[in-house]
Amino acid sequence: MRLRIRHAEGMTTLSDVRQEDTVSILKDAIRNAISLDATRDIQISGGYPPKPLNDMNTELKDAGLRDGDTLNIKLVDTPISQQQQQQQQQQPSSTASSNAPLRTLKALKEGSVQTVNGILQLRVMEDDNSCLFRSIELRQVIVNGIKNDPVMYSDVTLGQPRDKYMEWIQKSNSWGGGIELAIFSAYFGVEIDSIDVQTGRIDKFGEGSFDERVLIVYSGIHYDALALTPTADSPPDFDQTRFPVSEDFVLDAAKQLVDGLRKSHKFTDIANFTLKCEQCSTGLKGEKDAQNHAAATGHTRFTEYA
Repeated sequence: MRLRIRHAEGMTTLSDVRQEDTVSILKDAIRNAISLDATRDIQISGGYPPKPLNDMNTELKDAGLRDGDTLNIKLVDTPISQQQQQQQQQQPSSTASSNAPLRTLKALKEGSVQTVNGILQLRVMEDDNSCLFRSIELRQVIVNGIKNDPVMYSDVTLGQPRDKYMEWIQKSNSWGGGIELAIFSAYFGVEIDSIDVQTGRIDKFGEGSFDERVLIVYSGIHYDALALTPTADSPPDFDQTRFPVSEDFVLDAAKQLVDGLRKSHKFTDIANFTLKCEQCSTGLKGEKDAQNHAAATGHTRFTEYA
């Protein structure tokens, strides 16, 4: 079978892989294909959703790999010697922890940061109130999550009667937020980190419950996705959007990317921006006014104006 291998330098195709091969054999084939030197090791993720292939004795068919699949390859350092460990332990811990990851990061342009394993890119979603649902999944997931947990998602939590909220969130022009992110996290079994451009605050939904995370950027009234790509011009088909929570370099890169967006003022001040309801022409100020107006009238189409 044929497998596409996505790595930091681009794409490679393996065309002579057998389903009976083990992960260990596949690992050796990949190392040879990308000419990896002896000082680096690789971690392979495959299947859907992508999961790390850690058992070297598992056959590829049992790992869920199929002909035509794309595998994500991440470079990792090989275990260092005991002498090197002792030398590192003698160094101040703050320097080792704060400076080491940052040395591998480099801002390329607005919305793009080079990392050791590829380029973290901002993938802009269409600005039509459905950005959160398009970058993650379906509105019906939200409705089911609310139905299945009336204690967690009570009228008080939702800010309006449950039935009314479920009816509202299914409309194509209704927007989502923290409630929806918490439901998505549990449904997809992944931590969701939402980074606020204006403040730099990171809200982690599902923190401590999952081994992988996805990253999204919140600009005040809009969500965009973050993806790791092999090259700056790689198409979205090659995007990696799920990352092991242990890989701090990805979160460091996301923070640097968002810092650049903040310096360019690529956010909306939701406490003070002005809106007009397109359905009744009512003037509103800030997100809270808009939410209250939507809850009271059912209107969901707003236009920002200066």
